[in-house]
Amino acid sequence: MKEYLNNWSFKVVSSIYLVVVLLLVFVVFFDFKTIEFILKSISIPVLLLLYVITSVRKNKLYLFALFSAAVSNILFISTDSDWLNYGLFAFLIYRIITIILVIKASTKLSFFTVGIGSVFFLFPLLYFIVLTQDSLGQSFLVAIINVVLVSILGGLSLSNYLMEEGFKHTWLLISTFLYTIIVFLFVIQKYYVFIPIFQPIRVLVLMSAHYFFYLYILMTEQQLDKP
Repeated sequence: MKEYLNNWSFKVVSSIYLVVVLLLVFVVFFDFKTIEFILKSISIPVLLLLYVITSVRKNKLYLFALFSAAVSNILFISTDSDWLNYGLFAFLIYRIITIILVIKASTKLSFFTVGIGSVFFLFPLLYFIVLTQDSLGQSFLVAIINVVLVSILGGLSLSNYLMEEGFKHTWLLISTFLYTIIVFLFVIQKYYVFIPIFQPIRVLVLMSAHYFFYLYILMTEQQLDKP
């Protein structure tokens, strides 16, 4: 990781990503829709650019995952239920690909520990999502699938963290916990009380989760390149 911290391109583009995210948090809080659309349109592409610049391997599967995340980011701005469903579908594609990437990178995969870890995430997330069934409407099934996928990713994260050495698993675990927090924030807003400050917090948490997963991918590739 130190070599990336000393890399000029990594620091510059990471700084640009941070600025875009902070500006996005600001405009979401003050509900500047036009600027929000622009910033959400460029936020993931900036992360994609950062990956292309810093990665030697340039995994096409991860690039497609980032493209799917970028599409979902834009579609989630809409209040139209159809567009929101398309956004959820695009995000599911991103989630499925991230799980595939983690499985492929796991050298000591234990189905037992993955199963136990998945259950640890699954039951509380399912409980909270079921509470919002009426609010979700047609999106309920997609939300359930997303919760299951997040739980699987959580199980993989915990399993890798316990079974393998390497700081990359810390980034993966942090990323997964951040994705989990997004679900809880969503449920609180839908079922309990709508608190405006939660909107920008969700944006910050989501964009941070994307960045930490990028670090995981980068360190995984760096480990594979070592003789």
